Amino acid sequence: MADLNFAAALTAATPDQFFRLEQDAGRATHFTDVDRLAVSVLTAALSGNKAVDITPGRRGEKHGDILRLPTLTKADRDFINRNFALSVQQSRGSWLLPEQASLKTAAMNLPAYLRHSPWYAITLSADDNARVSLDSTPDAPVTWAVLSPLFDILLAPVTKRAAGSTQPPEEQRLTWATIMETYEHLGIQPDPRISVFTYGGGWSGLDRTGQGQARVALLDALASNDLSRIVARFRAKRVQTLVSATVKKSKKGTPLARQVLTKSLQGVLSAYFGGDWLAFLGHLGMAPNPNEEIITALPEPKLYVGGSTKAADVATQLGLDTDDVHAILAAFMGQTTSVSPVERRVDTLNRWWTEFDDLHARQVPGMPSLWGLVEDAPYTIGYGQGPTPQLFRQLLTPNLVNDVNHLWDGVTLARWPTAIVSEPYPHKLMAETLGPAATFWHGVALTAWYVCEGPYSRTPLPGLRNYYERDLAGLTDAGTPIHDSLFAELESAERHLGPPRDLESHVQELPLPNRSIGIRMSGGGQRRDGFEILRDIITRHRHGWTRRYFADYLQHRWNHELGTVTRELHRHIAAKGKAPTFRQFAKIASPAANHWFNGDLSGLYTAIGEKAPATPKRVDLLPTGAHDFVDAVYTTLGGERYDEHLRITDFPAADRYRQQARLAAASVYYLQITEALGRTPEPAEFNANRHEWEWAGGIEAGWPIYQNAIEKVRADNRG
Repeated sequence: MADLNFAAALTAATPDQFFRLEQDAGRATHFTDVDRLAVSVLTAALSGNKAVDITPGRRGEKHGDILRLPTLTKADRDFINRNFALSVQQSRGSWLLPEQASLKTAAMNLPAYLRHSPWYAITLSADDNARVSLDSTPDAPVTWAVLSPLFDILLAPVTKRAAGSTQPPEEQRLTWATIMETYEHLGIQPDPRISVFTYGGGWSGLDRTGQGQARVALLDALASNDLSRIVARFRAKRVQTLVSATVKKSKKGTPLARQVLTKSLQGVLSAYFGGDWLAFLGHLGMAPNPNEEIITALPEPKLYVGGSTKAADVATQLGLDTDDVHAILAAFMGQTTSVSPVERRVDTLNRWWTEFDDLHARQVPGMPSLWGLVEDAPYTIGYGQGPTPQLFRQLLTPNLVNDVNHLWDGVTLARWPTAIVSEPYPHKLMAETLGPAATFWHGVALTAWYVCEGPYSRTPLPGLRNYYERDLAGLTDAGTPIHDSLFAELESAERHLGPPRDLESHVQELPLPNRSIGIRMSGGGQRRDGFEILRDIITRHRHGWTRRYFADYLQHRWNHELGTVTRELHRHIAAKGKAPTFRQFAKIASPAANHWFNGDLSGLYTAIGEKAPATPKRVDLLPTGAHDFVDAVYTTLGGERYDEHLRITDFPAADRYRQQARLAAASVYYLQITEALGRTPEPAEFNANRHEWEWAGGIEAGWPIYQNAIEKVRADNRG
């Protein structure tokens, strides 16, 4: 058994004893750099400098914020670059660390706001939270692991008072006693400037000005203490929790890292040992568990998605018949053809792009808008201008429409991955698979159309860059950027368009009790001659982009998605020591499976060279097209087609129809859940509380009506 004497002594030590034990063991200098870093940032913050700068991510990017620590010295910057870059910590085996995090950094900038904008400090600091990828900068991991926890504790009196409390007096006393005990443990000296915040300490007697002054005084009180001592004691307490957890798991020898490192302790290992479990054990004088496997790099993804085109070459090299090679490939993928699921979809996406490009290139004034050619949202019933439902069915060739319907008509739900369920909108899923190329080029063409043909455009031509910022960034990340000259040419061409002319509008009389009013109906807006000028510029750039990039772009789409799944699979194995369960795999793999394998997770397993632990079954309860099904459910619920003016003449009726229309739109997802569960869902499984049920007198009355309507439509279509 490992020698636990030093570890056990650390666990039971007071802060001063803890430091003496480290000193006697010759291990005190290990923490010099990280303590210096924390003191440096804390000193700057308490004196009124912002501790963090946050640059918001691109629109729609979930963890795209960039966090920087602006007050770091060169020595501190060099230190975090060497020790806190996520790739560095992962190279030491820290695969348990999250790759994305929501950092609540409000307390870190709170001192600066208190000193410079005391009246608005709490409000300003509340916005200083960052959703980041921890591999974006080394500043993000060090903030997550070291700085944010430190500031949260030190600024607790301010944030606790700002949040208010409805607790009974005894619970409030206990809460404040805990905060003060933490302060005492950190070596913060008793001070009236601190005690005023406590329960019964005088805070409630202060007016707004007095409270603002008290907050600043708290900063002064903290700054008057030995910050090096505070930081060291904070670090010692956190390291003690990691040591204690290790000792508890050491009854049969040194535990494995994954047996000890809970989510909270992962941050401690990252903060003070650079994510290095072996360095931590060395600090304790403990030998590693003989079964410990420290993986310093993940295997490179090996994807098996495109062998059919090389079958003849393989047959020649191996002296086999080409048909035999095709048969081997088909057997390997568990299907009747050697063409992989990815190859089939790439071929269909190429054909779709050709027809999409041709339709936009031939668009002329007098034709209907192409809004609806790309299905970008589920079908909804309502009023107002919107895309032409299923326009792609009218404009694309029937064979292409059928192929899209067939190749993207199944999905897996990560919550219930044992079944492949119906995808109600395969053309929408196909467009998601194609990604920002479809969104950008379709959107730019529509902008040109509506700028010229009216009535309104979502963005003027000079706003195109900003409006499509997310898609442009996605294309750049794929290595297939849009050339800036496109936007310059469109802006320049706007000068050659005809003058704006008002489109015709009409007035409709709406009868109301005892009177009638006239409402000017659309038909309004403006149009300008010259659409062909803009169309030709866009077409020329789209053709150039397609020739140069489209093949590489498609390869990037599937390669990136499948490669990401492979990496996450290996990261899970490295962190947990075992493969993920089927449901855990579904959480990371369902988007890729839905895009490239018709929802078949077992096919995705094969493509990344792994054996699937289960084979999901295909279930299909959707008896007709989603649009027709939604319309039928809406009618069965009592809904009627209505115009915008109904909200003026009979708002309760319009609102009832709106609620029923939203539920009708969700009926196809109700069927998905039914397919996944093998039974009708309960209200909570459907998230019924996200919908409105006033039309039926509440969810209790409305839920059975809704279920019966769906079953009636299914039965009518089966018959």
